[in-house]
Amino acid sequence: MSRVLVIKLGALGDFIMAQPAFNALREHHRNDELCLLTIAPMREMAVRCGLFDRIALDPRARGPLGYWRMRRWFRREAFQRVYDLQGNARTGRYWRLLFPRRPQWAGPVRGCSHPRPPRPPGAHRTQWYRAQLAALGIVSGFTANGAWLDEDISRFKLPPRFILMAAGASVHRPEKRWPAARYVEFARALNVENVTSVLLGTAADAEVNAEISRAVPDVIDLTGQTSEFTIGGLARAAQGAIGNDTGPMHITAFVGCPTLVLFSSASDPEFIGPRGGRTTFLRCPNLSELATGEVLAAAKPLCGL
Repeated sequence: MSRVLVIKLGALGDFIMAQPAFNALREHHRNDELCLLTIAPMREMAVRCGLFDRIALDPRARGPLGYWRMRRWFRREAFQRVYDLQGNARTGRYWRLLFPRRPQWAGPVRGCSHPRPPRPPGAHRTQWYRAQLAALGIVSGFTANGAWLDEDISRFKLPPRFILMAAGASVHRPEKRWPAARYVEFARALNVENVTSVLLGTAADAEVNAEISRAVPDVIDLTGQTSEFTIGGLARAAQGAIGNDTGPMHITAFVGCPTLVLFSSASDPEFIGPRGGRTTFLRCPNLSELATGEVLAAAKPLCGL
């Protein structure tokens, strides 16, 4: 039995997009010990997806001492092969620190045993993972089962017809947000269809969700009340989901909820957009110029309104 490490540090959307690759690696290494190196916020998801024998947490330490400790950990674990699905400067430094006794390493590091191939033209991130693993002879098992992303939502006592709304996004990327005023117009239009808007978000999204709640009093604001698993349960019961380029939309799409994601020119849905059988995108260079009517026109047939 070999000891094999998979590195995927985050964030939420990236972790969801890596699920087919995780599954393929589990199938390929069915008789080996498969460990995942990730970050603390991803730990529970890593455990519940059930694809890894062990979960290790990257402390994201800085400075010589922090990297020395990670070097010592790698040496102690003695992995025979490492699949670096994160592929950033930090994980590349880990490979360099292991000189001269390095394991087989599959990733975007010059000089490693299995360098990652260039991104295929126009490929989505999931397809790039697939190309990376195909170069190592791993060509099957790229499926994804989201059954583990679920939770009882009965405590919320939601109406029969509701749509999830993720009006927030990274606080450092305001250009990725459709204006709150447009979400207000969208929620009011849903009221005409007897559909309730249910707001998702963390504390970072509290301000925009409060603005929507004040303007449309019958929306249900679940800010700070949902985990990734709660969102999965809500998505299974919802008519659909609409939101910006943010992590929860990857979950709604992943579990099969009709999902409409709004993109500005800040990111490319063809590369990092949520994947799901009933997922679509609207893209506008400046989201402040995206009309509510255009979003409604896309959402109604998608969500069966």
